Amino acid sequence: MGVTVATSISSFFHQVVTEALLSEGVQVSALTECYLVELLGEFAHSQIPSDSLALRLAQSKAGERVTVLKEVGDTSLVVTGFFADSLERGTVSPDYYVSLGQGAYRELSSRLSSSSVAEVYDELAAKFPRFVDVLAAVRSQVSFVGSDVVELYAEWQRTKSEWIERRLRAMGMIAFTDEHDGVLQ
Repeated sequence: MGVTVATSISSFFHQVVTEALLSEGVQVSALTECYLVELLGEFAHSQIPSDSLALRLAQSKAGERVTVLKEVGDTSLVVTGFFADSLERGTVSPDYYVSLGQGAYRELSSRLSSSSVAEVYDELAAKFPRFVDVLAAVRSQVSFVGSDVVELYAEWQRTKSEWIERRLRAMGMIAFTDEHDGVLQ
């Protein structure tokens, strides 16, 4: 397995999203794949809003409803995909964000029903939990770019992630594993 050099953040996210979709076995339309790539590119350059998403949604006015629905859906997807571990320790569960994001994308799809982008939002709503898994796979790839091999190995021990195991194998750190007890040999 070689190293691929990305020439832009968009090409980097295209590569890791494509790999994550394959590894998670999620089939999507080309438009939805592009949407996910662009979404990650946007969040790479911005901060996750700190205000309550549900409150923003509840207080949105008619003229800004579509924009707020998109923000709530996108933020919910990124938060659950990248920060599910943190959510497990918090007061708001990942399931809450999944429900909120699915609902936002579903409403957005119905409001934009006459456009081709409505199909993207419909697919995001229908497969939201699967897209959370895809972004979690992306996170594991992104978080280990240039990280310490010991941290990578510790993460593999904790998660038994196939992606991390492949990276460790490529680095020559794992010769093989005993399928029965998960101990490195």
